Amino acid sequence: MADTFTTPPADPFMEGGNAPGLKFPEVGDIRTIIVRKVSEQIDTEPDGTPRTWPSGQPKMVYVFNGESDGEAASLWVRGNLVTAIREAVKTAGLKTVVDTKVTVKRLADGTPPSRGMNAPKLYAAKVEPVAPLAAADPFGDEEPF
Repeated sequence: MADTFTTPPADPFMEGGNAPGLKFPEVGDIRTIIVRKVSEQIDTEPDGTPRTWPSGQPKMVYVFNGESDGEAASLWVRGNLVTAIREAVKTAGLKTVVDTKVTVKRLADGTPPSRGMNAPKLYAAKVEPVAPLAAADPFGDEEPF
């Protein structure tokens, strides 16, 4: 089965960076994003060091870019959030998160995997389709050449 978050390859030269990320600092926080693009990149520690699995393979993170409250925004999807959103996509009967409204709620903190580690954040998600952006005439009424 194809990955729910797969999108056509993008041109990283022209894409630029990601918009500000949505945060969930408190249990009960709810955030919504209209997703227009999904990318996958190597996850990093706050200091920029790549995160890796015990095998040495890099850990990946999905980045949803779009709009939230009329502003450019991104949602960094890793860990339990991946599972919550994938389940919501399936429940909605969709095959992609592109051109959807994704609403996420931080439900609780789970049990830390071992002493001294942070508790995993637990989430619930809802995904609804939205209209794709209309293709604009690149030249409008002007002659291109």
